[in-house]
Amino acid sequence: MRRTAVAVALLAFAAAASAQLQFPYSGCTKALSKSKYSVKPVTTFPGTNTICWTVQYSNPQCANPAEECCNTDLHKLQLDVKPSCATGFKATATVNGQGTPAPTIYRPPNAGSDQYVLSIPGLGLNGPSANGASICLTLTGGSCMSLAALTPSPVWSVALWDDAHQCCPVCATWAAIAGPTVAVDDLNFFGDAGNCATGKDVISELFAPYLEDGTIIAGTDSITCNGNKITACATTFSKEKGAKMATELEALGPDALVTAVFGFNGECPLSLAGYSVSVSSNNDDCGIFMAGPACAPPTTPFPFCVCNKAQGATPFYLDDAVAVNTAANEYCLSVSTAAAAPGAGKCGSATTMKKAEFYFNYDMRWKLTGITIKYANGQTATRSQSWGPVGDNTLKVSDLNWKTSDVKNLKPKICFTFKSGTSLYDFSMDSSYVWASLFNPDQTCCPTFPAQ
Repeated sequence: MRRTAVAVALLAFAAAASAQLQFPYSGCTKALSKSKYSVKPVTTFPGTNTICWTVQYSNPQCANPAEECCNTDLHKLQLDVKPSCATGFKATATVNGQGTPAPTIYRPPNAGSDQYVLSIPGLGLNGPSANGASICLTLTGGSCMSLAALTPSPVWSVALWDDAHQCCPVCATWAAIAGPTVAVDDLNFFGDAGNCATGKDVISELFAPYLEDGTIIAGTDSITCNGNKITACATTFSKEKGAKMATELEALGPDALVTAVFGFNGECPLSLAGYSVSVSSNNDDCGIFMAGPACAPPTTPFPFCVCNKAQGATPFYLDDAVAVNTAANEYCLSVSTAAAAPGAGKCGSATTMKKAEFYFNYDMRWKLTGITIKYANGQTATRSQSWGPVGDNTLKVSDLNWKTSDVKNLKPKICFTFKSGTSLYDFSMDSSYVWASLFNPDQTCCPTFPAQ
């Protein structure tokens, strides 16, 4: 049995309490509860010396909708910075990819001698359309070339000003980038290192709630793939929040946590057939370990004849994912070619695929409106319904006679179109899968595959 593991390492980051913030050193209205604007508590770093904040616009955030600052625009972002960063400072900024006036560092009129701000004006954001806007700062000169170098404490503080300079809701969170990590590794979805990138999205979804609430504050953009190993590093707000995250993940239980990581609910997906899954931590402080399900390959009595049904018996294979055209109510299954499995014997030397047979419900045949063969070169062919003996529920797509070279070059798909209200899964004799057998000319070899 192949083994897939997800290791979650939650390491500690001690956080010291900070003094009450006076930023942005003005008499403007600072409370978030009196504004609809904020930025996410996690920054991203899409390029060298580039820092991005994501704007959030939320009606519920404003405690009293009649408040003046609940009905303003977003003109300017200010970041609390060290006075020493002003010397030689150079930078550019964008909002949603469009350039803004040049950012500057200066001391506000009412600020103390050691109180400076970095200002990005001309944002031009207003109302609900501001939600999700990306404000990016690229540092090009000076002594402070990172977020951590700019900020006067481990906390970065941002003020979001309106054009009237009356409202300046302040958002603050931790700026540290180095140190503790959250790591996920040894994740292999399909036994194919080329699909490693798929796991990036899955891991991002797993940690999304902890990005939203500020538990994870930096670094999740550094998810990397190396062979069948995925590593995701991040920085947590504090040791306590990291421990709380570990406890919550563990409390999900094996089924829910495996579902979150591997993207399935209930029955194992075909992509994990033959794997066992587990979640574990390589950090003693977390101590997470739980076993998930062992995903046994599905079985079927189909086809009802004597032939070699083993997958890999011949060089012809069926993709396990069904492509769906919802508008046309069309479902397509792709045939591919690869080397036969070791020990396939006589079937392994097959060079021609004569036909395909599908385990479909004969009593619903009137709901099938078309069978189309589609090729990568744009050509198509059609087939009429042809069924096996009554009771076998076997639909035949015959006279294909595809060589391995044909399949390699033309990448054929067998497509089924149904009347409105009927799906391929209604038509299948198996409520979970669609089954197809790919026959060689003498019909002694019939590798049989499930698809979803």
